[in-house]
Amino acid sequence: MFVTRLLRRTSGAAVVLLLAGLVTLLPAGSATAAAGGDAAALAAANVGKTAGTCANAPTYNSLGGSQFETSCSGGYSGGPEYWCADFAEWVWQHSGFATNGLTAAAASFYTYGQNNGTLHTATSYRPQPGDAVEYGSIYDSEIHHVAIVTSVNGDGSVTTANGDWNGTTGTGSMAGFAVSSSVVSITIPAGQTAVGTEPSTVDPGDGYYIVGYTTPVASGSGNNPPPVAGGNPYSPNAVCGTGFGVIDSHALAGATVFLLYNSATGQNCVTTLVTNPAGPVPLNATLAVQGGSSGSNPGSFTYYAGPVTESAPSACVQWGGSYQGTSWTSGWSHCGGGAGAPGPVGSNIYTPAQVCGSGYGVIDSHDLGAATVYLLYDGSTGDNCVTTLAHSPSGPTPMNATLAVQGGSSGSNPGSFTYYAGPVTGYAPNACVQWGGSYQGTSWTSSWSHCGTGSPTPSPATGNPYSAGQVCGTGYTVIDSHSLGDATVYLLYDAADGNNCVVTLAADPSGPTPMNATLTVQGGSALANPGSFTYYAGPVTATAANTCVEWGGSYKGTSWTSGWSHCG
Repeated sequence: MFVTRLLRRTSGAAVVLLLAGLVTLLPAGSATAAAGGDAAALAAANVGKTAGTCANAPTYNSLGGSQFETSCSGGYSGGPEYWCADFAEWVWQHSGFATNGLTAAAASFYTYGQNNGTLHTATSYRPQPGDAVEYGSIYDSEIHHVAIVTSVNGDGSVTTANGDWNGTTGTGSMAGFAVSSSVVSITIPAGQTAVGTEPSTVDPGDGYYIVGYTTPVASGSGNNPPPVAGGNPYSPNAVCGTGFGVIDSHALAGATVFLLYNSATGQNCVTTLVTNPAGPVPLNATLAVQGGSSGSNPGSFTYYAGPVTESAPSACVQWGGSYQGTSWTSGWSHCGGGAGAPGPVGSNIYTPAQVCGSGYGVIDSHDLGAATVYLLYDGSTGDNCVTTLAHSPSGPTPMNATLAVQGGSSGSNPGSFTYYAGPVTGYAPNACVQWGGSYQGTSWTSSWSHCGTGSPTPSPATGNPYSAGQVCGTGYTVIDSHSLGDATVYLLYDAADGNNCVVTLAADPSGPTPMNATLTVQGGSALANPGSFTYYAGPVTATAANTCVEWGGSYKGTSWTSGWSHCG
């Protein structure tokens, strides 16, 4: 499933929020944000800026450019687009971070984290300056917004910079919102920063909650973090050499272990740096390549242990270090190879990508306690793959992996296996899938989700087996949507014939409910489909290749109609 360009909920906040962190030197014992950099300062410097010279209040960004990435030119017919992800990508790119794979979709930041091993979804994770924070909505399964942390405050709150925020929703169009919004600073209150929380300051009307945090990866282009806080005169990049960029770190309370990568050569490098050097102390740096070589550098050193380098452009690594009596080693992580794949959990020697094969990248996962179910996708073939991997294999154990394509085939692989169940594959470039697995007595199955994007359609709402694209038919692409709380109204367009389509989908169908879908063509026909339906109202279709439309719908007692918008 390709990551689609983000659909903004027109009832509230910008689709993609980006929070850029102010760089601060952390005290000994604190974790550091990968590569530090100037992202926080750059994001904060653009608070108050608009989409660019195309905006109602034209501005230039702080570096003198007329827009943020394609904020003024990436939308329909080359016009303005929802630009919160554009803003975030622009900040990272101009701060020296890698931006490969990032697009105007908020979800691309989540996938970036998966691919680079820097996605944080644990509730215990505390955001760091420079992290991107991704937001979902309780009303559907999409990622709607992404932002960049500009500072982590002493009271536990987190301040963020949000592109494309506070636009005028009454315009009813993507361009209308984009040209009326700006970069806004929002502080997430203390106690509301954990993954899964709905911050009270982040557009509560849309039910936005934190899906995850993603740490940027250094590009290896020379924009590197400052030396370790304290009296150490060396930086990790000075130890590892030209071309290396920090991609992860771990604090040892008196020292920090750094993992670096050189994308030009495929080389990894590990070094452990003392925070306040006072003479030779026992130190070490370790690095192992999954299925390959390993190295370490134990000894008594004043400033650092290492560098330890290994080539791992297409494999997972296990890295760590020690300082006096404190040691730490990572799990298998930071797996190379373009198609993102997390390392195995525990003692499993396999990764999901190794099970499914070349070309597959992980796009979702679900924890079963003692095992994890992974969903992977191969964009070149349109194939999905599901596998369930045991965390700590100890012999044959009952497990399963399942995959069903909406309106198509289904498969599973039940049995007793030591390392994994699967792979189960299915072709679904333009359809939703339902995936899951089991381990011992624990099982789980997803709802219909990860809908293909040959004609981009969002995932069906929770509990609804239909997507907007399935209701309207082949050739239609979702171009706008509006939340009704317990339902969502979608506007779709078929560029081949100029037809528009409107459908209202219930979020959690429980029987026939009053609902409607409406579509009016300016100077032309007006259509509706009122009634009591279980899953959806519509489709309502009309040709409007060169005119504006007014679209809307209702569910129970809630109704909404756009202004004239989406003019052909």
